[in-house]
Amino acid sequence: MVKRKKSSSTSKTWLWAMVTSALLVQVPGVSFAEDADKQDQFSFDEVVITANRVPTSAAKTAANVAVVSKEQIEKGHYSNLGDVLRDVNGVIVTTKGFAGANQTIRLNGDDRVLVMIDGRRISQPQGVIGSRAGIDLSSIISLNNIERIEIVKGGASALYGSDAVGGVVNIITRKGAEAKTTLDFSVGSWGTRNYSFSTQGSENGFSWYITANKKEQDYTKYNVLNPALTSGSSKGDSYRWPNSKYEGQGFTMRLDKTIDDNRSVTFNFEHWNDEGGQPFGVSYPSLGSLNQSTKLSNNWALTYDFNKQKDVPGFARIYANYADQGFYGTYKSRTQGFAYQTGWQLGDKHKLITGLDWEKGEVLENTYHDDNYDIVNYKNKSVTNTAFYLQDIFTVTDKWTVTPGVRYDHHSNFGGQTTPKVNVNYSADSSTDIYFSYNKVFKAPTLDDLYYDIDYYGTTTKGDPNLKPEKGHVISIGVNKKISDDTTVTANCFSSKLTDAIDWDYDNNYNAWARNIAKQKKRGFELDIHHKLSEHYYSEVGYSYVHTENNQNNAGYVVEDKNSQPNGYRVKVGYADTKWDVNVNGQSATGLSRNRFIDSNYWVWNLAANYKMTPAASVYLNVYNLGDKAYELTSGGTGSSRGNYPMPSRNFQLGVKYSF
Repeated sequence: MVKRKKSSSTSKTWLWAMVTSALLVQVPGVSFAEDADKQDQFSFDEVVITANRVPTSAAKTAANVAVVSKEQIEKGHYSNLGDVLRDVNGVIVTTKGFAGANQTIRLNGDDRVLVMIDGRRISQPQGVIGSRAGIDLSSIISLNNIERIEIVKGGASALYGSDAVGGVVNIITRKGAEAKTTLDFSVGSWGTRNYSFSTQGSENGFSWYITANKKEQDYTKYNVLNPALTSGSSKGDSYRWPNSKYEGQGFTMRLDKTIDDNRSVTFNFEHWNDEGGQPFGVSYPSLGSLNQSTKLSNNWALTYDFNKQKDVPGFARIYANYADQGFYGTYKSRTQGFAYQTGWQLGDKHKLITGLDWEKGEVLENTYHDDNYDIVNYKNKSVTNTAFYLQDIFTVTDKWTVTPGVRYDHHSNFGGQTTPKVNVNYSADSSTDIYFSYNKVFKAPTLDDLYYDIDYYGTTTKGDPNLKPEKGHVISIGVNKKISDDTTVTANCFSSKLTDAIDWDYDNNYNAWARNIAKQKKRGFELDIHHKLSEHYYSEVGYSYVHTENNQNNAGYVVEDKNSQPNGYRVKVGYADTKWDVNVNGQSATGLSRNRFIDSNYWVWNLAANYKMTPAASVYLNVYNLGDKAYELTSGGTGSSRGNYPMPSRNFQLGVKYSF
């Protein structure tokens, strides 16, 4: 194990040197003969789909919406999807500090978040161990097929059913256009190598967009948070984390066929596969045969779009997702589904949307492994859900829009569930929109919740087939304000309550049972400001607050101490012209519980720099954790076990990208 002592003065010198370079590099010598690239600022005129299931301008959605564009992803050269989403104000991504570690997202402080690709669910029926999340974001490897990501914060069960308690993340893929092939290669700290390929084109109404990528990393380094966990260390020392090698690869394909102006057919396929070490924390970097993790995903979908030129487009879709994960055992699952949506413009005031969803989730195998045993937990268990939804976008006047909706889900285990909603949008003037939304929400029990059944060394862990769904409501109030052509402001506050929350009840002998034993309530606030400082300089500032309380077994509400971002801060300052795009972004959290985390706050700064050498070729540099900060995003336990999952120390990525 190799360690080094950090120099405080050296770290500060690094930080300020890189920040200064990011803001001032090459500015005097750049030619401004061409128009500068547009800044990646949020636009209220931008059309989004996810919030209302039909194209709607962002300002009129009556929801807290954020959009990540393909330009932001390309210029950011993010390591993974979790890093992309963590750059969005108010989004919490919980993860451990090594490549391939599980990543779960929280919106409005809730990990019951629905993640979709092009509007189809990719959540896994067994759920993610240790959370209420339905998908591990680290299993989605490819980023270069993403057109944009739409993030809707707040309850959305009336449109999307289970999982959409905290909100929805919809990853929208790229459609092939011009004939173009792009190669991307980068190297970085700790033996990191990234290889990426994409090709696209269109001919005679047929288009394609295909990507392939591979990432290798020999190991990870971390900065010590808790010296008690690493013998002979001091806080801030840098160590090589044993058992942290990683390798991942992905392949995606989107094929589109245009039938006529109103109809088209799309086929999507995604393959992701990775393998890496899975340390049990810095105190237990490996544990016998349980030190490796594998993740395999194969997803496909076939979609028929119709009425594309009408006010309410429709579609019919069939899809299937398959996952095979190996860690602690073998976990194979499959999801199959069908979705249909249509609608009508009724006069000038009513836009009616209706649809049908059917989905079957199966766990094909759930077997626990260790050095001595292979224990079959459960297998060949499934649940099905059939749902019908109806929504009316009612334009009352030029200023008022009311959007009521209702969805009915019938689940094979718990029966029927009705979730209504109503959203109200008021356009105070041409630059100000105020909204209110009320949404009933629910989260269906996962297959692990229902059927988990294992007896290991005399300790029993059991699910319950008679569990009820978690249910509640979310209320949001917000404003979207365009102060000028250069400045936009969004603000949102929310409150949510959940009953029948599912948790695992433990006795003194560590036996556990899944039960509807908890209540939860949350409240929070977000503020975003985007400002163009000048022709070439831009800035973003964001603040978010989340307060969560749990009431288990009616023992009274207690503040949740695992929250890794009670107060969140985002700052970005950038420079862009025809050659350069450089930005420094800071991410911070305060108010962390010292019972669960070593420090109550942290600041982390990152640098992204891109230089366009020719119209076809560019080079880029990313430096992560500029100040070499020791921090954590996951609680590793209480007392002396805090700090078991520190995030990576300072590292860099240098790459070149070429298109032809």
